Amino acid sequence: MKEQTGANRAHRLGVRDGMKEINEQHISEPGLVVLDITAADEETLELVVAQLEERWATSGPALVRRVPGRAGVTSRVYADIRRTGAQDG
Repeated sequence: MKEQTGANRAHRLGVRDGMKEINEQHISEPGLVVLDITAADEETLELVVAQLEERWATSGPALVRRVPGRAGVTSRVYADIRRTGAQDG
């Protein structure tokens, strides 16, 4: 099987609908991360993002995506784990 550009090697999936590929700018330094989060519902997703914001500097609440035929909701968050979040600072 030929590998797809931007493919998830474990599952052979391309970039999810509505999400851009992660590029070097997003992870150009140690401590920068990109998190794709999938949850059963928007409330759970918002809670997870809020918890991340308390711990690390993040891009904040992201657009919630629903993809027809796929379970749950998905969102992408960019974080800098070298910097503390809202509660610490």
